[in-house]
Amino acid sequence: MSQQSTLRRFLPLAGAVLIWGGNWPVMKMGLAHMSPLWLAASRFGSAALISVVVLAMLGRMRLPTRQEWPLVVGVALLQMGAFTALALWALQYVAPGRASVIAYATSIWVIPLSALILKERLSAGQWLATALSYAGIAVIVAPAFSPWQAHTAIGLIMLLGASFAWACNIIQLRGSRHVRLGADMIPWQTALATLPLTALAWLRDGVPTFLAVPDAWPIILYTGPLATALTFIVVLGMTQKMPPVATSIAMLCVPLIGLLVSSAVFHERISADLALGLSLIAASVAASALAARMNRPLALRPS
Repeated sequence: MSQQSTLRRFLPLAGAVLIWGGNWPVMKMGLAHMSPLWLAASRFGSAALISVVVLAMLGRMRLPTRQEWPLVVGVALLQMGAFTALALWALQYVAPGRASVIAYATSIWVIPLSALILKERLSAGQWLATALSYAGIAVIVAPAFSPWQAHTAIGLIMLLGASFAWACNIIQLRGSRHVRLGADMIPWQTALATLPLTALAWLRDGVPTFLAVPDAWPIILYTGPLATALTFIVVLGMTQKMPPVATSIAMLCVPLIGLLVSSAVFHERISADLALGLSLIAASVAASALAARMNRPLALRPS
C-alpha cells in the first residue's frame, strides 16, 4: 500500500478524533444555555434523528437481533447515557481539557476488570500499563485535594464514574465477542440513551426552554449529528479495519486535542501536573502497544 493511500485511509479517523477532541470545549459552552441533562438528551436525540436519515438513505436500517439487543442497551445506557451525563455534570466544576483526559482513561478500570470478570491472564506489560495509567490519574486529580476543593473533587469523582461506566460497557462487549455491533445500531443506541436522559431532565430541570435560544442550536448540531452520529459511523467502520492498538493510540489524541482547544478558548493552563499525568497515560498506551506486539492482546477500547 502506498504512503498516499495509507494517509487517505486514516483521514476519516483523524477527522473523527479532531471532532471528538473539540466536542469537550463545545459541551462546556453548551452548559451556558442548558442543563447537563438537557444537553445530554439533546445530543443523543439529535444524533438519533440524523443517524436514522443517513442510514435510511444508505438502505442500512434494521432492527437489532436478539443477540444484539443486550449490547445495544449496554452501549446506550453505559457508554452514551451514564458516561455523557456524568461528564457533562463534571464540566461544571472541572476544566474541559483536564476532564477529557480523566474521562478517556478507561484503562484504569478495563485491565483489572478483564482479569476479575473475564478471567483473562494479564501479562507484565498489561500490569505496567495499568500502573502507569493509575499514576497518571493520581497526578491529575491530586491538586483538588491539596488544598481541598469540594466542587472540583466532586467533578473528578463524576469523571471517574463516567470512565467506569464506559469501562463496564467495554467489558460487556469483550464478553460477547461473537456479536459485533455495526453502524446500523447507532439509531437504536442513541434513541435508547435519549429516553432516560429526557425523562430525568424534564423531572429535574423542567421544560426545555433552551430550544428558543438561537445560540443553543449550533451546540446541539455539533454535539449530536456531527460529534455523535456521523463520527460514530466513521469510527465503527475504521475500528473494524484497524488493529485495536492503533485505535487506542488514535483515541488518546482526543483528550490531547480537547486540552489544546480548551487552552485556546477557555485559557485553561496546561500545568506541570496535567502535562505529567497525560504523559503517564500516553506511556500506558505505549506499554499496551508493546504488549500487543508480543501477541498479548489488550482491552483498552471497544472494538
